Amino acid sequence: MGAVAVGCADVGDAADAVADTRSADQLLRESGRTMRVLTSVTVVRHVTSATTGNRSTGSLTTDLKGRCTFKSTTSYASGTARMEQIRIGETDYIHPNDMYLEMWGRKTVPAMRHKPWLKSPVSEARGADGLADCASQFLSSSLGRATRGNPTELDGEPVIPVKVADDETEGGVHTFYVAAEGKSYLLRVDYKDPYFSRVTKYSGFNDRMDIQPPPAADVLDLSTLPQEDS
Repeated sequence: MGAVAVGCADVGDAADAVADTRSADQLLRESGRTMRVLTSVTVVRHVTSATTGNRSTGSLTTDLKGRCTFKSTTSYASGTARMEQIRIGETDYIHPNDMYLEMWGRKTVPAMRHKPWLKSPVSEARGADGLADCASQFLSSSLGRATRGNPTELDGEPVIPVKVADDETEGGVHTFYVAAEGKSYLLRVDYKDPYFSRVTKYSGFNDRMDIQPPPAADVLDLSTLPQEDS
């Protein structure tokens, strides 16, 4: 019995050793497949501009389809813009502070400050709004050659880092941290180039979500404003 037990342990150790020899490309492919079939995930992103010093933080909880919540904070020399967003299907509910409205890409009117939430079609979203899409891209389309790093730990979790050059930005480097045990979840992505740095963390894999619109009494439907004021 003792000999059999030792033999089984040796086989398990060998299997673990084989798993640890996955190439950088294999790790990214497996991680991509694992993340694409998620039913929900929370994504927290911190971005710092190397040129202006502006910082932004965004936290997105999403079903990766059409329901998600997003909170963002962006600091400028003149103040801090804050915004909370709920997206349900083709409708956005937006809870801004005054600084966010000042930076907003649309015309504003006093009535927009009388209700905590603004209702707007997703089709009206503009880049300057800083709104989130419920879908999420886990691997950049501009990845170059991948290099596998040594196994390490990230917040107590065993991970394998994979470094990849950005083909579109000179000096840009992505570092993907793939879970080394269990499913090949992507736990974190660091990115840095001469212009900004970004840290993205993933958690809450397949957690249950219950996303509801805000109370109707707290909502201003922007489509009810006169056309020249919307």
